[in-house]
Amino acid sequence: MKYYIETYGCQMNYSDTERLKTLLESYGFKESKKREAADFIIFNSCSVRQKAADRVYGEMVNMAELRKKKKDLLVGLTGCMVHKGKEQKMEKATYELDIAFRPEDMCHLAGRIRELRPKWRLCETDLDGYFEIAPKTSNKYQVSVPIMTGCDKFCTYCIVPYARGREKSRPLNGIVAECKKLVKAGAKEITLLGQTVNSYSTFVKLLCEIDKLHSKGLNRLRFMSAHPKDFSDDLIKTLSRLKTICPYIHLPVQSGSNSCLRRMNRPYTREKYIEIIKKIRKAIPNCAISTDIIVGFCGETEKEFKDSCALYEELHFDMAYLSQYSTRKGTFAAKKLKDDVPKKIKAERWHYLNQVLKKHSLACNKKYIGQTVEVLIEKQTAKELIGRSREYKEVHIREFDKKKKWIGEIIKVKVENVREWELYGDKL
Repeated sequence: MKYYIETYGCQMNYSDTERLKTLLESYGFKESKKREAADFIIFNSCSVRQKAADRVYGEMVNMAELRKKKKDLLVGLTGCMVHKGKEQKMEKATYELDIAFRPEDMCHLAGRIRELRPKWRLCETDLDGYFEIAPKTSNKYQVSVPIMTGCDKFCTYCIVPYARGREKSRPLNGIVAECKKLVKAGAKEITLLGQTVNSYSTFVKLLCEIDKLHSKGLNRLRFMSAHPKDFSDDLIKTLSRLKTICPYIHLPVQSGSNSCLRRMNRPYTREKYIEIIKKIRKAIPNCAISTDIIVGFCGETEKEFKDSCALYEELHFDMAYLSQYSTRKGTFAAKKLKDDVPKKIKAERWHYLNQVLKKHSLACNKKYIGQTVEVLIEKQTAKELIGRSREYKEVHIREFDKKKKWIGEIIKVKVENVREWELYGDKL
């Protein structure tokens, strides 16, 4: 029996896929590199934006052709598109779908498979908890560790609390134990994951415990994604003194307008967000900062959009992930707020802010010219090495020993040139 998983969306989804691979292989499945050769195809979905959900539905249509060749083909759906209590409804209503399950419920998957394919011989397994499943990592040097599931923030535009449920923190000892195993296996960089990762019950203590692994070989510690509401002074002070913490923070703002933030149910003001960024930069002077911004949210006026642009100009983000608002069925915004910004206006605002992004990203990158950065190599081709600096900058190296295998190595690079999204330099 062979399986194939197609993953969409954020790092949390890719982390879920790693655990799902371990589970399936404990049942006796083997991974297939090609979708057409698999007996069990699973789509690990994202529903944060309509485009991502549409892609999944579009791929499912293709399953009909595969079924003509594989009569016993099993098609599964997991991820954010599967809402709690609506799994069976999705199975009945969605074309070419056999099994729908939430990531947190993947340990019950064997029973469903046996119901639908009783002739398949599944091995017995004692894996009975999502966090107890050791992930099958694709890159042992850079790994992700989920520390919580769900979200309690209930932003009006967001489907995550309905898809992944309420916030649930994982026991600290279990997280630290997994990190120790990963470092022992060769991990040099760990990224802690959560929908609002810094709302973890004892986040500062957790960071301090993992930082102790520096003596065991851990070089870098990151986390994604943080929420402004829980970005405390104590957290900032802790980040400034830990050895493994990377000087890079992703802190979504979503809008620079207080009135728009209220409609989004984002529990902070423009002024509070600016205050947090200034505190971070004072405590960690070389810290690179990125953000998320939604344009065209329900009722967004021209003035509110200009407030977002002005915020960007003031804070000079290193990077921003921009999106045009799309209604997510089931959210408060879909039920109570009117999506009244025309598509044309959304597109114009996105393109304008993207130009602002390019300008500031290039300016931020120019500061690195002549400096030496520490790069963890992620990719090697015949022409170049590609990796990330501690500041999460993508770095390209052209001059290197092409006979040596560099992936997983940490090297020092002198930056010679930059573009909006990349740094270029030579290995020292």
